[in-house]
Amino acid sequence: MKGYRTGEHALAIYLSSIAGFVDTLGFLYLGGYFLSFMSGNTTRLTAAVNAGKWDVAMTAGGVMVLFLVGVGIGALISQLGRRYLPRTRTREAILLFICATSTIASVLVLTEHEQWAVYSLSFTVGAMNSTFERDGEVSISLTYMTGTLVKMSQRFVAALFGGPHLDWLRYFALWMALACGALLGGWMYVQVGLHAVLVVTGMLYAGTVTALVYRQWRRNRGLAV
Repeated sequence: MKGYRTGEHALAIYLSSIAGFVDTLGFLYLGGYFLSFMSGNTTRLTAAVNAGKWDVAMTAGGVMVLFLVGVGIGALISQLGRRYLPRTRTREAILLFICATSTIASVLVLTEHEQWAVYSLSFTVGAMNSTFERDGEVSISLTYMTGTLVKMSQRFVAALFGGPHLDWLRYFALWMALACGALLGGWMYVQVGLHAVLVVTGMLYAGTVTALVYRQWRRNRGLAV
């Protein structure tokens, strides 16, 4: 997370909370499958294959494929953005794209195609991972927390030996955001079922509009974006 401004850290934390929200929706609706935690789905897939539970394997594998396609499309937008869009506009293109895909998920919920809506959210979360990229690789992990927790622990130990004292808190904030988003997502699912997907879409639009306005404000003042 080094080299990013405070506003970018705030956006990353906000998006992580949405990832947690979405992951809980998928977990509760699908009965134990994840929309952003692919290590868990890999375990379910391989265990199901060993047990001959092919329906479980197909569901876990299907979610993983959609997630990977989302990651690929996000990476494609990032690559094309660097070639054809004005400098610094690529992140905005990705944010608008995930808003569009989440809107599709909301429409699917409203038209009672709930299972497809949930699957499509895995695609959305996959694409979200390209929001923060450097040299074609993810630089801030928004949807998978194992590496984040490892870095948090490493930075904490480094602080005890004279390293930066607050670096570990950035990783803690990412994890906490995902956890709080997951709590909110679970509560919303209990209250309104999959209509909570509309809340996800609203959160993405709110975050995207805020980011676009803030980034344009910085451009107008000649500040780095």
